[in-house]
Amino acid sequence: MDIILLRSLINKPENEYLDFKKGLYVKANYENLLKDVLAMANAKITGSRYIIFGVKETAGQEKKLFDVKEPVDAATYQELIFENIEPQLTCHLNYLTYNDCLLAVLEIVEPKSQPYLLKKDYGKLNKGLCYIRRGSKNDFALRSDFDYFYKQGQFEIHILDRFLSATDVESGCATLECSFRNCTDFPITIYKGYLEVWDSKKMRSQHRLFGHSRHIPGADFRLAISPKDEVTKPFAFGFESSDCIRLEMDEYGHSDLDFNFKLYLIDTLGNEYLGTAENGIVFAKGDFLWKVKIRK
Repeated sequence: MDIILLRSLINKPENEYLDFKKGLYVKANYENLLKDVLAMANAKITGSRYIIFGVKETAGQEKKLFDVKEPVDAATYQELIFENIEPQLTCHLNYLTYNDCLLAVLEIVEPKSQPYLLKKDYGKLNKGLCYIRRGSKNDFALRSDFDYFYKQGQFEIHILDRFLSATDVESGCATLECSFRNCTDFPITIYKGYLEVWDSKKMRSQHRLFGHSRHIPGADFRLAISPKDEVTKPFAFGFESSDCIRLEMDEYGHSDLDFNFKLYLIDTLGNEYLGTAENGIVFAKGDFLWKVKIRK
């Protein structure tokens, strides 16, 4: 938070991401702090949200400034929010001097895991409470709000042809056609992925995501997917000649085992996504099979 952003916010009216308070929350009204943070975290917008202390908005949207008295340690609010709201929110409390007045700003850093709920009873607030901010007012979340949260909050992995093909020895990869669908309102960047191949009882092999058939940079592969967008390609996964033995392939690159696929993707925020497919097939040819042929 800097003075330029603070000035810009003070010049705006209260809205879904902005609230003004004359003074800081004290222990006697921490319930209000939790309700306000919940409501703003669940607002149907993107970006961070701000509660500015030391500012009062009049009916004509004019602002009156007040010195913040007895500043609160930032850790006090952070601990209260961490212990009572789930999933976890990142919040910062900063103090700035503006027009000779000491103000405080509580920033709720871009929530991306809606809905946020109260995870235990607190005072008169009950576990499971869910507030949402509509305009400049807080309200109870409705069924339609939860429908929105869960619909817009999905990232989908679809394994399309269920055929892992290891035919390009030069790339050292096998390809599997997949569709990654970002149904959220936020951009998602995948920075890591791996495919597990299982038989009916155990994992047989694991393969790192290295790229897709036309772009295979290696372990540093990154895939950015825009909101409401889909990427469908033959994705490339690391494959070694020893994998052919683990998968009990014959010298022709076939296996009699029935395989299931588990594809894990991890984004830059640490969120993990899983896609599965049953009755998968793994096929290899060429120099991928040299260890199998030696054993034969």
